[in-house]
Amino acid sequence: MITEFLDGIQVGDQHVSRARTITETDIVSFAMFTGDWHPLHVDVEFAAADPRFGQRIAHGALVLSVALGLVEFRPDAMKAFYGIDRLRFVAPTHIGDTLHVETEVLAITERGPDDGVVTSRFVVRNQRGADVLVAELKVLVVRKGVA
Repeated sequence: MITEFLDGIQVGDQHVSRARTITETDIVSFAMFTGDWHPLHVDVEFAAADPRFGQRIAHGALVLSVALGLVEFRPDAMKAFYGIDRLRFVAPTHIGDTLHVETEVLAITERGPDDGVVTSRFVVRNQRGADVLVAELKVLVVRKGVA
């Protein structure tokens, strides 16, 4: 997503991440780590009886966390996660779904002589090409040569 210093980024730049499959272990580990044991995530019978989903689904926060880990970034250029706007979980993610992230730079806001905020459309898609999460992600990026 951020593979260049601020000087090398332009509105319209696009990136596609590598992919990763969501496993039952991911969901159970995330539930243990966060304490979120909602039965839609961890109870097979409860989830199967839900007419909207019919099976267990991944936590929305798990999907976001995995997606953030999938995007490529250059550590000496991207200095900080600055925020996220308009986050929506638009479709469920199931065990066995393979996710990837597609980004497009929407805006670059100069903060001063050394850095700026890059806003990107952030779309997580599954193996069928369906959007499961959409958001606008903001990151603080420095110019080349700035420590």
